[in-house]
Amino acid sequence: MLQTGHAGGVTEALTRQSHMKSSVSSSLRAAGPRTSLANLRLMMAVVLLSGCAGHMNVSEKMMWSTYPLATQKGAATGFVINRKDAREPGGVLPVVFTSVHVLDTVGRGPLIIGIRKLDENDEAQVALLAFNPPRAQGEERFYVRHPHHDLAAFALHLPEEVADRAKLSSFLDERMCARNGRRLRSGVEVSFLGYPEVLPGTEGAFPVLRSGRVASYPVGTSQAHGRFLINADVYPGDSGAPVFVTQGGRPQLVGMITQRISPDARNFSHLAVAVDANVIRETMDLLVAAEKKVVPVNKAEQKKAAP
Repeated sequence: MLQTGHAGGVTEALTRQSHMKSSVSSSLRAAGPRTSLANLRLMMAVVLLSGCAGHMNVSEKMMWSTYPLATQKGAATGFVINRKDAREPGGVLPVVFTSVHVLDTVGRGPLIIGIRKLDENDEAQVALLAFNPPRAQGEERFYVRHPHHDLAAFALHLPEEVADRAKLSSFLDERMCARNGRRLRSGVEVSFLGYPEVLPGTEGAFPVLRSGRVASYPVGTSQAHGRFLINADVYPGDSGAPVFVTQGGRPQLVGMITQRISPDARNFSHLAVAVDANVIRETMDLLVAAEKKVVPVNKAEQKKAAP
């Protein structure tokens, strides 16, 4: 569900609470078969917030791993899984997951991501990261999409000169994506984080936390076809919301919200549809395969190739 309307409520909310400090221009390469992102327009909007992260619980860690996304046609939710990559600054490559129908509306851009991080005083900084994707040739896109589900992913290859300021912090890595052996069960309570149009985020561009019980059976088997139901209300803007449980004091990613079941836009069934963690893992595998087709470009390799 893409939140539609003027330029995106999340984007405007971020802008209202921000004080523009500087502007940085550079280039950005993202995953996609033989393609790359360009024309990065990084607009740093720094605001010191009253809160301090301190010792975070599982929900707070997931809040720091979830981000608002906005296009010219509306706003939605995305979350970041860190993938190890020795070629990237810090050895980590942030991978953004959201719904296909969200990224399909990007067109020539911009796609805007509301990002945040802690400074040296443990105070949050909020920034807008905006970029225009290159023109697609044939089936080429800056993102990969699952062939059977409304799930897409793209990697952010940030240049070293802006990586520290534009970093997408996340407490999620590939190990925290649930496997077949850790299936959900019907009736288990799960939590999810999104930016619903009724309340598009909170102070600091953090998402809104909600919970519900797994309402379908079976879950995680071939009969489930990679989906499950949650007994919870979701709204436009919640597409891409990560679904998680607590596993040993750490977040365990078990799915992603893709839509709500509703006879029409005005009536609620109080049921949300989510794809399971296996679908997320399959999409990550597609991204890794696409990444292998992209020639990495960074300063270290350019210096090495120089005569």
